[in-house]
Amino acid sequence: MLAFTKVSVLVPTRGRVGRLRTMIASFDETTGNGPDAELVFRVDDDDHATRDFLLAWGGHRIVVGPRLDGYRSMPDFFNELALAADGDVLMCGNDDMIFRTKGWPALLLRAANRHPDGLFDLGVSTLNDSHFPFSVVSRRAVERMGFLWDPRIFWGDIFLRDVMAWFGRAIHVPDVEIDHDWAGNDPDQTFVESDKNIVQRNPTYWASVHAPAVEEAAAKLKELIR
Repeated sequence: MLAFTKVSVLVPTRGRVGRLRTMIASFDETTGNGPDAELVFRVDDDDHATRDFLLAWGGHRIVVGPRLDGYRSMPDFFNELALAADGDVLMCGNDDMIFRTKGWPALLLRAANRHPDGLFDLGVSTLNDSHFPFSVVSRRAVERMGFLWDPRIFWGDIFLRDVMAWFGRAIHVPDVEIDHDWAGNDPDQTFVESDKNIVQRNPTYWASVHAPAVEEAAAKLKELIR
């Protein structure tokens, strides 16, 4: 019996219906709407245009909630999405991702099932291969850590990569391609609302917050090793 059977792509979104239309179309085309993948969206309760668009498209799960603190609340949004998702494998997605590889869920699940203990973070091929985007982790690991994104951590994709690197399980899956242009093609309204939402990376942050959080999560996950 396979340990993992379904990928949930988790997508916080705000004010970019055009990008969503392209993203969902690429998902439908590459998955055939099969049972091994789903999209789950998180929409602010004041973003009526996005919610109406997703309801009209139909077929995808939607979580509606308060704006909170905008982009700084991304950890909260992803943790909400993880709780609402059905999949046993969770992908941290974006509304401007474009799926290119037909049958990609089966390829990711095959890679995941090489590690039935649930210790993995799967990276895919993108327009920015120097990064490790769209963290793909197991629900089993999320439940053991107590969250998908540590609420103290802003860059959750890097956090998850670093946690799984402790176990040698930050794994690139080169035959899955998902385009994601970090430069952006439309203003990302989850980010550019006000200067207070801009977070700077700095050495103090990495030493005092990021590194200890990674160590804590790795200590929790050691119990999953078989």
